Amino acid sequence: MELRHLRYFVAVAEELHFSRAAARLNIATPTLSAQIQALESMLGAQLFTRRTRSVALTHVGRRFLEEARTTIKRADQAELVGRRAARGEVGTIAVGCILSATFGGVVPWSILEFRRKYPDVMFQTRAMATIDQMKGLIEGTLDVGVSLAPDRYPTGLSGFVVDRQPFWLAIPADHPFAARKEIEPEMLADAPLVATLLETELGFWSNIRAITPPGMAMSVVSRVPDIFSVFVSVASGIGLGVVTESLARIPVPGVVCRKIVNAGRSSDHAAVFRKNEGAPVIKAFIALLRARARSL
Repeated sequence: MELRHLRYFVAVAEELHFSRAAARLNIATPTLSAQIQALESMLGAQLFTRRTRSVALTHVGRRFLEEARTTIKRADQAELVGRRAARGEVGTIAVGCILSATFGGVVPWSILEFRRKYPDVMFQTRAMATIDQMKGLIEGTLDVGVSLAPDRYPTGLSGFVVDRQPFWLAIPADHPFAARKEIEPEMLADAPLVATLLETELGFWSNIRAITPPGMAMSVVSRVPDIFSVFVSVASGIGLGVVTESLARIPVPGVVCRKIVNAGRSSDHAAVFRKNEGAPVIKAFIALLRARARSL
């Protein structure tokens, strides 16, 4: 039994006339009659009572009509979903993001813009460190990452910068620097600084390294697992922290943030993905991010 047999049967059942049904289907009446007979033979039951000038559904035909309509509807829906999936209009995208990219707006903005055009696409967002994102992309548990821009991408991955943020200095509220509006990198030459772990900075420009003038050394007095631990350390008076603009907006008791001016670099955030990505919905999302990148 093929789907066309069901479509032929439904047309005759709705028209109750073979010639009108054949015209509706754009096939010859004898062909339609032969197809209905073949369907009845497959089922081992008569679907229509045929009279000289009329056709009527049998009890079996009435029951079969309900199932035939349901099957056709499901088949049409499956075809629609398949076509939309091929165009990248439906599906699920797993997105990993570092906190500064989320608070900076690039991740919420990109998802919002994409779902305005493709409302049936669902997103799974995960706060993940940059290295964890790279692993997830390689292993296939992640589709797109928004991470720190690496010095070079791991084998099989590619990316481009989608956001740039200036650096700010996190300072204890009672520190002399808190009275200033802006901080020059040279002012930090003898300042105690709190940084993240070396493992998390491997292969990336660290915040402190990015604002260090050529030939000058910075004093890192403590290394902590993540950026929130940097804020805790600053609030505790252990040292000063270099953070991105988006994270500087987060209110932390006992901490104030001041913009670092004349820094050598900004904090670059990259959209990262698999080079051989074939899913249309993911490629469409990457295209949206690439369009944003052109505006930088």
